[in-house]
Amino acid sequence: MALLRRRPELWILVAPILALAIITVPLFLAGGPGADAEQARLCRMLLPALYPQDEGITVLDTESSPGNAVHVTFRTGDEANRPHLLTCRFGGIGYSAARRDLSAVLIDGVGLGESTLYILRNRWLETQFAVEADPGPPRHPGEAIELTRPLALALQHLIGGLPRLGILALLALSTALIYGLIGRINLALGEFLAFGGIMTTLAALALSGLGPGGFTLAGSPLVPVLAGALAVTLCGLAGLVLGRGLLWPLTRPGAAAGVGQPVLVAGIGLVVAMQEALRLSQGAGTMWLPPAHAEGMVVAVSGSFDVILHPRLLVMALVNASAILAVLWLMKRTAFGRAWRASADDPEAARLCGVDPEALLARTAMLAIALAGLAGATIALNYGGIHFSGGTMMGLTGLIAAILGGIGSIGGAVLGGLVIGLFQIGWSALMDIALWELASFVLLTLALILKPGGFFGFAEGPMRKV
Repeated sequence: MALLRRRPELWILVAPILALAIITVPLFLAGGPGADAEQARLCRMLLPALYPQDEGITVLDTESSPGNAVHVTFRTGDEANRPHLLTCRFGGIGYSAARRDLSAVLIDGVGLGESTLYILRNRWLETQFAVEADPGPPRHPGEAIELTRPLALALQHLIGGLPRLGILALLALSTALIYGLIGRINLALGEFLAFGGIMTTLAALALSGLGPGGFTLAGSPLVPVLAGALAVTLCGLAGLVLGRGLLWPLTRPGAAAGVGQPVLVAGIGLVVAMQEALRLSQGAGTMWLPPAHAEGMVVAVSGSFDVILHPRLLVMALVNASAILAVLWLMKRTAFGRAWRASADDPEAARLCGVDPEALLARTAMLAIALAGLAGATIALNYGGIHFSGGTMMGLTGLIAAILGGIGSIGGAVLGGLVIGLFQIGWSALMDIALWELASFVLLTLALILKPGGFFGFAEGPMRKV
């Protein structure tokens, strides 16, 4: 704690980790709103193969229990028929590789034979017919808000876009932190996002296999917490190295970076080097995490359409929000933030007043890269993984958001990230999703024509706002 009091900027590394632990651990320990989503889906998919579909199958409840088991309460036909209990046991839980291996099936406590189980596991679940015949999760219309179909669709798109809003806001904030201090763009932020995502994936898979005496962490709530914490910490350390080893030599007073080209060239070189390093670390393909999360909660309905909120989306949205608020507080209320603002406005005057520009740049790079790493961890924990080159376009989109908000403006960067995120969510709902990046660049072009300085930013340092 003494270190945190002396170096308040380190809170940006601690805040998202604490938030992730505080929010995630109770959620997972409580069992979430239901069973593991993937295992519950596999268990429900067995119902159409066991009962005639023309009678109708209604799932009443889904829950998990010790022993890697999922219980599905269901009813066939009308409400006059008594409910039945389908129990499915699996070979593992959490991020275990065996979590999809169906080992036993029981109906009202009576187990199915080995031959029937073999057919269900290898001949039914592997077909598209099983996916299409899934009766879906339990529906409790009386407990959810009734909405019109357009409002329900809009709400579902907004919920699904929560991670993207946080990712773009974090990347825009990371871009603004570095640009606001040195007046140069770091093109490698997207690669640090990919680094954070891949480190989260590798750490989660490694932690799932750890544990003394046969004990495994595969189903422990500590896995996503520790994996995300490790990724953010590694990115923060990489930021320190980047700040002192690359950015400072190129931007210090008297360096050849006065016109900015060396920083841009070094950033492009870093992009290539990091992409190759990430390719070697996980291979040319994408290493995926199993979707080890609780089932979603039905928050609204419109006829047969359910608006579902997955707990992991809410958790990561709160974590990202806590990190962003921590940065805004840091820049407004601490000596580090005052030094950053002073150096951004007038570097020479700040140096004469005792601000160490090298140390300030190193700490700023640490915070910026840690934020990019948190964005990558958000991708891994929500979507399962990221390609080694998948961060490049995300980094450019974050740059668009920072420019739109007013590059060099901290608050403007956050607002720009939210605006671009909402724009892409709306575009994906109404138009071809393959064109949303192109549409984002068109939006940026129009915004700069109408307001060249962005929402709050200005080209010159003395006019910057935090």
